[in-house]
Amino acid sequence: MLAKVISLLRMNPKVDKRSFYFGKTITKVEWWISCACEYPDLYWGRLRVFSDGTADAAFDEAKVYGFDDPDSAGYFLSEDEYMRFEGMDEEDAKEIGINPLETSPPAWRTDEFAFEYLGTY
Repeated sequence: MLAKVISLLRMNPKVDKRSFYFGKTITKVEWWISCACEYPDLYWGRLRVFSDGTADAAFDEAKVYGFDDPDSAGYFLSEDEYMRFEGMDEEDAKEIGINPLETSPPAWRTDEFAFEYLGTY
């Protein structure tokens, strides 16, 4: 995966945090959960879609990756074995050891984070 990220950085123009988020509003937030975790140690991912069709994805609140579209952000999360929390089936929930109706995603701050633009993934 690291080689792919480095390759993408070389192909994409430099987009900084300020220019990526300028003038955008969040239109959708999806929470993702790792297939490689077990309760109580849950690993979360977040995908946000913006008013211009771009998206960002994060594995924690410290660093966020920018993408040209939500599909690229979703591919990025799924490559590290994350799945949509909302669409999790009973078997996946059982394997992780949670009841989705009794589990809530974390509350992450949204203003202070490192940013890296990956473009199309």
